[in-house]
Amino acid sequence: MAGNKRKAFDVIYQLGLLNLKSHCDIHRKNASHYDQECEFLMNKINKQRFVNMLGEMLEKNNCKSYYASDDSDLLIVKKAVVCHCNEDSVGWDNTDMLVLLCYHATLDTCSLLFKPEPKRNAKKIRVWDIQAVKQQLGAEVCKHILFLHSFLGCDTTSRLHGLGKGNVLKKFREKRRFAELARVLHSQLSLKQNIIAAGEEALIILYNGKGEKSLDSLRYRRYCDKVASSSCYVHPQTLPPTSSAAKYHSLRVYFQIRQWQGTEAGMSPQDWGWKESDGTLIPVTTDLDPAPNELLRIVRCNCLTDCSTLRCSCKKHGLNCSVACGNCRGSRVLQFKF
Repeated sequence: MAGNKRKAFDVIYQLGLLNLKSHCDIHRKNASHYDQECEFLMNKINKQRFVNMLGEMLEKNNCKSYYASDDSDLLIVKKAVVCHCNEDSVGWDNTDMLVLLCYHATLDTCSLLFKPEPKRNAKKIRVWDIQAVKQQLGAEVCKHILFLHSFLGCDTTSRLHGLGKGNVLKKFREKRRFAELARVLHSQLSLKQNIIAAGEEALIILYNGKGEKSLDSLRYRRYCDKVASSSCYVHPQTLPPTSSAAKYHSLRVYFQIRQWQGTEAGMSPQDWGWKESDGTLIPVTTDLDPAPNELLRIVRCNCLTDCSTLRCSCKKHGLNCSVACGNCRGSRVLQFKF
């Protein structure tokens, strides 16, 4: 089994089986092949037409076609696992696919080989023997690999800055408490409040916040440490996430795990860290304001000349200019007369 929409597009295009003018709602003259492909696939209607056409061509050549309503990766993996042939090859340049194979395949299934799309100028073509990978990782890791992968970031969950997949695998093997938290996020019986609490505690462990009770306190302590030891400003991405951001991250991770398990029936993504905007699901990042109200109420000016007129927002509100002002930086402190 193999999946690569670009190669499929190229073959159909080169054979002249795809008439862009008749099938493409977005067409531009003098566009390159690559530009035409991008414009074509950006349109949802065109993409569905292309999938239907490709399926019909495969059926005519005695190739069975399956259509995924949600996650195509999961469908491909499930079909590969239940295949009764002696050897089945899954080709896809997607880490999610490799993770799903390690979770759903068993050691007594037919031989499964994972072949990622080779890189340009690659001297060797990588081939993963799924049974061998599962034996090397171990049963416990493979049982919880959906959490280990999605918690550090996948196609639908946020990547944690400065933390690699090796960090979460090491914590899972060395920290008993972290393994217990992983089981909470893998269980279909976990309550939402337990998922949120387990996710925050797991993040504290990943950020080596020993003794901290919350991510907010750990974030504040790390900020103070960086201010005291750094000669430049602190980059926000280098700090642990807030407790609020971690809550929605954990909910999205749990929902993604349930989707990969095939047990998400009855679950709405809007209840698990997503919101709908213009017909598209986007992640909820936090439920906090961008800054405390005390800071949001601070008035500052951006006067280009001087701050002596009521055009200056500071003077207009009866305030002195401060270092937060855009240009004067508080250097023009005036005595106002009212």
